[in-house]
Amino acid sequence: MEMTMQLFRTEKGQNEIFNLGHTLRPRHRQLLFCIGNGISFGELCSKHPKCTEIEAMVNELLQNGFIQTLLNMAGGQAASAPAPATAAAAPSPAIAAAPAQSAANLDEVRTYVLEFLAGLVGTKSPAYRHMSEVQDFAGFNATLPMCRKVIAAVASPHQAAEMEAEVARRMGH
Repeated sequence: MEMTMQLFRTEKGQNEIFNLGHTLRPRHRQLLFCIGNGISFGELCSKHPKCTEIEAMVNELLQNGFIQTLLNMAGGQAASAPAPATAAAAPSPAIAAAPAQSAANLDEVRTYVLEFLAGLVGTKSPAYRHMSEVQDFAGFNATLPMCRKVIAAVASPHQAAEMEAEVARRMGH
């Protein structure tokens, strides 16, 4: 298996982790959790250096539809696949132009994100703390990707994208 091959959880994999499906054996679940919203096979191997059956386990997860590779995502399954972690690392282009917005708009959008975070991941999350300390659009744009990653990991990539789309709508983009 290519060490640079990117692996991502599918919707089935998300359900296994977050909806208490528990159909997998514990070691497979552990790998599925580590794969998250994107990791290379090489990184996964380095996180589990003593696991001699990692390639066979990854192949099983692929065959059973719990994960997919970047190549599979390009083949039409991308709509149900989680966004790659690299996509979540940068704010969307619609949000990047935010500095022209008013302070009142910042407070409204920040409050929306805080309520969204509180409902899905709670108020003790570092993402919640960072967002609650935001004072300007530069800080907001720097913190939003962390919030998106946390929501995608704890809740679902779909909900993270929903939050980001609503932020863009509220900012008038």
